[in-house]
Amino acid sequence: MKLSQVLQSLFLGLILLGIFAVMAQNSYGFTLMGISCFGLALLYIIQTILRITEDSYSLERKDIASISEFSLLAFLIMLFGFRAFYIKVPYSDIIFITLCTSLIIVYVIIGLGIYNTKKIAGSGIAKQLIFFYSSIIIFLISLGTRIISPSLSGIFGAAGFIASVPFLYSLIRQKKYYNSGNPVSLFQFIVSSGNKAGMLFLFFMFSVIYTGLSALRVIPTIENSDKPGTYIELVSQAESGREKPVNGRYRHEIYKDAMDKFLERHGNKALK
Repeated sequence: MKLSQVLQSLFLGLILLGIFAVMAQNSYGFTLMGISCFGLALLYIIQTILRITEDSYSLERKDIASISEFSLLAFLIMLFGFRAFYIKVPYSDIIFITLCTSLIIVYVIIGLGIYNTKKIAGSGIAKQLIFFYSSIIIFLISLGTRIISPSLSGIFGAAGFIASVPFLYSLIRQKKYYNSGNPVSLFQFIVSSGNKAGMLFLFFMFSVIYTGLSALRVIPTIENSDKPGTYIELVSQAESGREKPVNGRYRHEIYKDAMDKFLERHGNKALK
């Protein structure tokens, strides 16, 4: 297994571990998720640079889409890292929507390219790729619209899951398809495709499962027990550009200073 795949698996595993830690009300889970997101983003940036230097003299449209996929995912994951540490990123909502939209375009290009190749070759995989990439595109729409309208995002999320059902059914059956004359399963084909669509698909499937179970209150929601809800909302307003700084400071910064002084004052009283 390549070093990049090992590192990717490691960072993804740490992010998952961080999520479970947060659900168990352990605030260090956010730190673990943040560090892992930055590590994964850095890995994708390095892979982007390597691909550009390797193919600088023979770049085609499919290569540009593949390179764009790595760089866009890197910046998207980086935003999640900043969010885990509650680091203010100006106009992060606009940046987030732009990244999601760009990824939709990239996966349309990648999906159509692979589909047309497999269709010409007469491979039965082509039909399953329609469901696979359609679900990813719909999920990205759901992710991008969450900031604008959570209810609309939920509708697209449900639509994305429905679109993925035929693919999931074939995946579970472990049906074999011929690819370049060799029998392979859908899982083997997706893993060997050379892009991150499979990883993104797993992320969305996990999101659907988590959203469903948390809505039914089977598992706890992801909340930071160390940060008050008011502070989190003020940070969100500053990131989205809905709030302008007064005298160079945002309200969440003033709120945090007041909160730290309050805790320090009452902490000192408790020690006396």
